[in-house]
Amino acid sequence: MTENTPRPVDPLDPFTFVLHGSSGDLSRRKILPALAHLAAEGHFRPESRIILAQRQAATPGQALAQEDAFLAEIGDESARKSLSALQPHLGTAALALGEPDAQASLDRAVAGKPEPVVHYAALPASRFIDLMALINGPRDPARLRVVLEKPLGYSGKDSRRIEDVVAQHLDECQVYRIDHYLGKQAVQNLVALRLGNLIFEPLLNREHVAQVQITIAEDLGVEDRAASYEQSGALRDMVQSHMLQLVATLAMDPPISLDADALRDEKLKVLRALKVPRVGARDSDVVIGQYVAGHMNGRPVPGYQQEDGVPPRSLTESFVALKTEVNNWRWAGVPFLLRTGKRMPMRLAEIVVQFREVPLQLFTPLGGQWTGNRLVVSLQPEDSLQLHLLAKVPGQRDCLQPVALNLDFSDAWRIPVRDAYERLLGDILRGRLSLFLRRDEVAAQWAFVDQLRDELQERAARPLAYPAGSYGPPESTSLAFRAGGAWSESLKLAGE
Repeated sequence: MTENTPRPVDPLDPFTFVLHGSSGDLSRRKILPALAHLAAEGHFRPESRIILAQRQAATPGQALAQEDAFLAEIGDESARKSLSALQPHLGTAALALGEPDAQASLDRAVAGKPEPVVHYAALPASRFIDLMALINGPRDPARLRVVLEKPLGYSGKDSRRIEDVVAQHLDECQVYRIDHYLGKQAVQNLVALRLGNLIFEPLLNREHVAQVQITIAEDLGVEDRAASYEQSGALRDMVQSHMLQLVATLAMDPPISLDADALRDEKLKVLRALKVPRVGARDSDVVIGQYVAGHMNGRPVPGYQQEDGVPPRSLTESFVALKTEVNNWRWAGVPFLLRTGKRMPMRLAEIVVQFREVPLQLFTPLGGQWTGNRLVVSLQPEDSLQLHLLAKVPGQRDCLQPVALNLDFSDAWRIPVRDAYERLLGDILRGRLSLFLRRDEVAAQWAFVDQLRDELQERAARPLAYPAGSYGPPESTSLAFRAGGAWSESLKLAGE
């Protein structure tokens, strides 16, 4: 098969996909485009059905026109071209959760449709319980599945309340708790590189790794999410879900198989071994911040408290940097630095594994700048893997220069890198649970975050100001320095 030959398509078995909250931003921006791409590639059989459930009644044609207008507004031309492929499969349902006629509306929408019936809850967590009240199907994953978007509550207690209701209606094997970072190509290739090759696995331990950094930086502010963001902040919005899952995926021991529970068992061990950061007035292991007015791309932008819908004296953090450790035999003593924030200079998500120095440096790096071997897993804006090494400079005796071995996935295989939601939706429709969270994983993540939040509240910690367009408060730089390193942008400024 040549690189220009279309990939063979294995059509999915017939299904019914009910998208609850289909008029919301997540559905319009991510889920519907992913479904459109899968349909355009021929993955859906003619009898498969996609039902858009929303409060306001609309015909399938109206719903498609609204989605097309939204995609035009955000400039997603690829999804617009694929949108017509959804038309043969599309239906709509006027469904107001919590209203007396909701059950009858849902029953009519799925009556006579193919199984499995997949309910995708692209809803606030506060509506999950209302949705579960309508789920009366069999406890059989071949016939009924439910997808729950994050956040699954706003605390461990809130999450347990929701999970207890879910467990009344469904078995664990029917529940798909989604974290779209686990569907990113770079994360999947990190797992493949570890478990499919002998090169990296012996090095990923305390003997060879000096430090691990995980950064998820956003250049946007809260935009139109002020109401929900005020309930979460960066700690619950990003650390509790995406960042802890990335830690677990990187740090887990090899599972005995690629079975979903085998993988999730190993991740759970890491999550339960995480050390809660020390909170103190000085030399604290956690820094929280909130952006103030600054400049992004040469234009002024308001501070967090000036955003629409944000209370003027809000103490919600828009930035978190923390140091934790995985207290087990493999990783004990290795700092894991996590950092996430809004209104940072660029949109970036990456994992940096900093290896220890060689015991005796026999060569002189050109320019004297060398920050050590690093494995860099880039998740956004592009998926790639880089391995930073020293290589001999041609014509220069005993002189080395930093170089990077780069694996760009789109260049390597000459095929488009599938969006994370496309990969995850395909797995949901095939009944594959490996990339989805188990209940005990979510509970372990909340235990870590809840304890940290309690300590921050006990210390009356207040967010430190940082200008929009910066990498956060200066104290986060000190945090990295005390952990024995520097944030990745500092390494790049140093000459690599």
